[in-house]
Order: sequence, then C-alpha cells, then structure tokens
Amino acid sequence: MRSINDRTKNDCNSNLTGKTVFLDIDGTLITDTEGPFDDDIKAIEKAWQRGVKIFLCTGRSLIQIAKVFLDASWVDGIVAAGGAHVILGGKTLYHNWVPINLLCDISAMFISTGRRCNFRADKFTYIVNPDSTRNSDSSKIHITAKDDFTQKYSNARVSMLTVDHSMQVNERDFLLKDFDMYMQIPHIDFFIKGEGKAKGMQMILDTLSMDRKDSIAIGDSLNDMDIICKSGTGIAVGNACNELKAQASWISATVGEGAVVKALEYLGFC
Repeated sequence: MRSINDRTKNDCNSNLTGKTVFLDIDGTLITDTEGPFDDDIKAIEKAWQRGVKIFLCTGRSLIQIAKVFLDASWVDGIVAAGGAHVILGGKTLYHNWVPINLLCDISAMFISTGRRCNFRADKFTYIVNPDSTRNSDSSKIHITAKDDFTQKYSNARVSMLTVDHSMQVNERDFLLKDFDMYMQIPHIDFFIKGEGKAKGMQMILDTLSMDRKDSIAIGDSLNDMDIICKSGTGIAVGNACNELKAQASWISATVGEGAVVKALEYLGFC
C-alpha cells in the first residue's frame, strides 16, 4: 500500500479525481475459496490509474486481510474490523481496541464453557480453546488463562471477535452488551459498539476533504448496509442478501463473475 499521494501525473485523469470507491472483500472481491479475480483487479487498477481513490472496507481485522491486498499499489486505505481500525496512506487514522479488562472477562467465560473464541487484532489472533486439528502459526497465540491478557499480552490491540454458531444464549447476551453481532458462515462476527464501516468511510472523506456524494460503496452483506446507504452510490453485487439489494442504487454481477469490473464499467471508471 503506497502513500496516498504516491501517484504519478501520468496515472491521473482529472475527470475522475475526487471519486472514491469503498470495496468490501468477502463476497465481493473473493469467495470462500477463490479470488481475487484477474478481471476485477485489472478494472480496479485502471480506475485507480485514472485518479479514483480505492479503499478496502471490510469486517476483517488487519491480521485477516490477505497479503495480496495489503501489498497492492492501488489500495489507498483500509477501513478494517467493521470501522474500528482505519488506515490512510499506510498510517493509522483511527483505532478503537477492546479494553484489556473486557478481554479478560470474555476469556474467562469461554475458558469455562470450552467454546472457541478468536480475538482478532492487528498483528495477531488470540484464540481461546483452539481447534487442535488446525496447524498453528506464529500469528496465532493461544489464551489458556483468564488473566493472560493482563499478565502476558497487555499490549494486545484486539478490534473484533469471531465465535462459532454453537455459542449459547448467555454467551451471546454477555457479548451484546459491548458488541454488535453479524451472522456469517461458519462463524459469528462481533464488532465494537459504536463503530461502523460508514463511520470509517466518512473519516477518510473528511481527512481528504472529499465529498460523500462522489463516493461509491460495493458490498454483499448486512455489515455493508451503512456504506451502501450513506455513500453517494451504493452497489450490491449479484450474490448480495436481499436486504442490501433493496437499498442499493444498482445491482452488479455475482462475485467471481465480474462483480467489481461490471460495477466499475457501470460507473464509467474503466
């Protein structure tokens, strides 16, 4: 990811300067098993070369975002963890981490119930009750005691949680005091209350002195609803949920079948 101003004069077309695109990742740029797709990436690069600023806008925490995106020259910034972590030009513009004492309380609950919980941070994933059948790596840290976050990992910068669908009502209700819940497959995402993709989008637009009416959001799921509704043009991909399609300005193709390239063509960006 290059600096926000690291673009040559030959890259820019004044007709598109001032336009911004906020792209969801899962279900928009990639499927569960494939992507990103060459046609989509070529279209994004062409739009970027013409002066459009491109931002990833995802429910994933920074540690979950694939290197192919983090290293892409066309990524001008990232709204991560459902808005809890905002990066512009390679630098953190905003962050909101889960308090350490709350991480301890959540750890204690899941240690006692034996349920798996992933604490997603910027550089690591902290895991309570890891799946023993999965290979671990250096970015995954096992939480084995309720005070691990105070005794060992007091600098943990956790921005969201994921829990499997088998969680019990009391566990869910405990988390809902501090988090918003989004059902995914095969897990449930919990984002810090008060955060949102649209909030992160607006921070970037305000910082760059860019107009929201010139912003475009492309997504597929309920956690994209705020950016679809609050951007200048909200586009749902063909595989999006019906609720999102009902609020979108336009519906593109399905992910893997030209979802992003068709949207950018519709906009006249490529």
